[in-house]
Amino acid sequence: MPLTETQEQILDAAMSCIVRDGLDGASMRSVAREAEVSLGLLSYHFDDKRSLIVAAFQLATDRLLETTLASLEGIDDPEEQVRAYVRGAFHGEFLEHEYLSLRLALWAIARTDAEIGKVEASLYVRYADRMTELIHAARPGLTDREAADRATDVIVTQNGLWLNWARYGHRADLDRGLARCDAIALTDA
Repeated sequence: MPLTETQEQILDAAMSCIVRDGLDGASMRSVAREAEVSLGLLSYHFDDKRSLIVAAFQLATDRLLETTLASLEGIDDPEEQVRAYVRGAFHGEFLEHEYLSLRLALWAIARTDAEIGKVEASLYVRYADRMTELIHAARPGLTDREAADRATDVIVTQNGLWLNWARYGHRADLDRGLARCDAIALTDA
């Protein structure tokens, strides 16, 4: 179900509070203050802190996938589609400190919270499935398993690139890592 502008405003504020104050410090009151809405309006849209946090992480993962999929628009060549998809999540807001901090929080919380774990797992499956399809289209001689294994290897490398970027922010390292992802995905069988 699409979000209203107010719901997105609230969820963006929740993400900011999670990054700034941690999950425990991101209270309904602090999110309402950050979103510049009343606590009553926030409560109208989200029953409790838990539903708010889950919805915020869901929105963050949806935005990442939507942006990555949008990177394919207008590209017909299968190899170029793989390259675009690999890079789809490595620009703009997805390289900013706030998003990276949120992503790290999501990874950590997903290990101990089943509902948030489902949000993260859903993103992973949708992203990996599309990556597998793109690799298979670029390298039709691969078996389904080989294409899926390459997709997994690319994703593992991408996750390492996010961590490295969060720590050091070296563009040359990121570019070299993305080229390595291309090589993993597109090496001839």
